[in-house]
Amino acid sequence: MKKPSERNWTALRSVTPGEDEKERMRSKIRSSIRAQAGLNIKHRIFELKNVVLTAIFVIISAGLLIQLQQHYQSQNGSGQSQADNELSLNWDLESIYSEKNEEGYAFFEKGNPEQVGMAEFVTDGEKKKIINTSAMNMAKEMVNFPYPTSLYIEHLKMMDVSLRYHFFVEAGKETMHFSFDYPKLEYSEIFRVISSLDVNKPKPYRHDEQLYVTHGYGSLPYPVGLRPVELIGDKEKYVWERGVPQQFKDYINKIKSSGIWKQIKGDGTSYTFESSDGLERVEISMQGKEITYHYSYPNREE
Repeated sequence: MKKPSERNWTALRSVTPGEDEKERMRSKIRSSIRAQAGLNIKHRIFELKNVVLTAIFVIISAGLLIQLQQHYQSQNGSGQSQADNELSLNWDLESIYSEKNEEGYAFFEKGNPEQVGMAEFVTDGEKKKIINTSAMNMAKEMVNFPYPTSLYIEHLKMMDVSLRYHFFVEAGKETMHFSFDYPKLEYSEIFRVISSLDVNKPKPYRHDEQLYVTHGYGSLPYPVGLRPVELIGDKEKYVWERGVPQQFKDYINKIKSSGIWKQIKGDGTSYTFESSDGLERVEISMQGKEITYHYSYPNREE
């Protein structure tokens, strides 16, 4: 028979966890920790895959957009998208409007279905080709116009067109070629379109003072902004909205300073000038907003 103390120790050992049981508990805890860590890693990998796939999708989409843009640019022959070009062309002459076509823009006068001009974006090579393959008789830089602009006049032998005005307008990195047919469109109307151009990007330069141009192959300066009222033979009548007395006086001084015309007579509202070669005279008169030119040729042989 065992002693009482030995019986108590045996009972104590029967209710206290042994080393094997402790090891099993530690193993379960470690397994649980490893399982949770594995789930966290899988979750992070899943999130990382989503990020990578999203980045790949964005890169592919951007590449497709760039290729699509380059495709349309090559078709349009310009450095801007077709949409940008369509939104940018404006001018200050309500009687003239444009229609989009495959080449660029076709210009029309309201009430007349016949085309009077056109516009297109051109490269430097295309610009040189237009100039070199046409019978250009005149070239000049237009001073103080909204954009750097060069003018070329082409002489044509057609039933309804005698002169074709070519303008090359440098708008930022783009070059636009405009052409207008005379007399389908009068000189003053042609210059009014070009002098009021706004292609938005870049913004146009607006000169504070009056602009002057010559009509056709003539040497007499005309104010820009005239609206034709009556053009019959040697008589021309226009409405000049800016034609206040001081503007008219400045205009007369502009003619005097040209060195090509000399004043014969004048009384404040009417002046007569003669060309330096004596072959041409013009009487210029101003009444209200109407300015009238009356040409004569005193020394011309009949």
